[in-house]
Amino acid sequence: MATMRIALTGSEQALGGAVYRELVRQDVEIVPIEIGVDAGAVTLPAQVTHVVHAASLTEPGHSASAYTAANVHATTTLLDACRQQDLEQVLLISTTETYGRRLPPWPVTESWIPRPLGPAQQSRVAAERVARTYRRRVPLSILRAAPVVVSDGGALMDTIRHFISRPRGALVDGGRAPLSILAGADLGRAVWAMLNHTDEAVDQVFHVASAHTTWRELAGEACQLRGVEGRFWSAPYLFARGMDALRLSAWILPEPEGVDGYVDMTGRPHLIDDSRARVSLGYAPLLGLRGALAQALDVYGGSAAADQGPSP
Repeated sequence: MATMRIALTGSEQALGGAVYRELVRQDVEIVPIEIGVDAGAVTLPAQVTHVVHAASLTEPGHSASAYTAANVHATTTLLDACRQQDLEQVLLISTTETYGRRLPPWPVTESWIPRPLGPAQQSRVAAERVARTYRRRVPLSILRAAPVVVSDGGALMDTIRHFISRPRGALVDGGRAPLSILAGADLGRAVWAMLNHTDEAVDQVFHVASAHTTWRELAGEACQLRGVEGRFWSAPYLFARGMDALRLSAWILPEPEGVDGYVDMTGRPHLIDDSRARVSLGYAPLLGLRGALAQALDVYGGSAAADQGPSP
């Protein structure tokens, strides 16, 4: 098999950087490319065989038009360039966070209907829809990642650091809401699994996760790794929602800076079913909950965290 030549967007961002660090371990050639927010024309490097689109704008505080330009227009521009070349695969990295906060307490499959909250996630759903219109013109695959635990930031990581800084704070409903998480390293492993199984991945959507946990377990593990004692108390969900609606929750349930909808996010389930990726692609996460947190918090250093065993 000829060596893959992979064009990668977003390598300077948290998720794209995680993908890059995994791909450089393989026998492939990686060509980072940039797509400007003005969504000007993109020219793919010569002899590219695969394209991985990891770039996105998710940080809060931007206008709806900025999210549309960075997530929708840029995706369209990239796909226009892809259709001009004979590629083996174009992989779009999306997120299960586009499902919003109305998930049931059991793991959902890739057929779950998105209910995005806010302009950032709305634009990512729109980017997926645009990408699907190219399916007859490019060999498209879509990877929907569980919320990613990665050191460079994001709402989930900001919330985890918030727990560490307030080890005697409140957890909505005692932190019983379950959620799936994905380690940055395992995101890279999932991308590599999809690139290695082109026939199974093209025209398909896959979920991936590293571990299934609860907010209480997540907060407790993070505190243990940082050497602080977590003594969280339970704030009933309806009480927390009421205080939040009245804008009186700041002194009971202060939200992490830059994290919107903290009460709903931590008080509702977010479980995904990644069995299709495990069976069809042979995807197997390397890191469990503790390993994912250790890597993101840089407790042991990068290599030691990766030595944690596979998650069950």
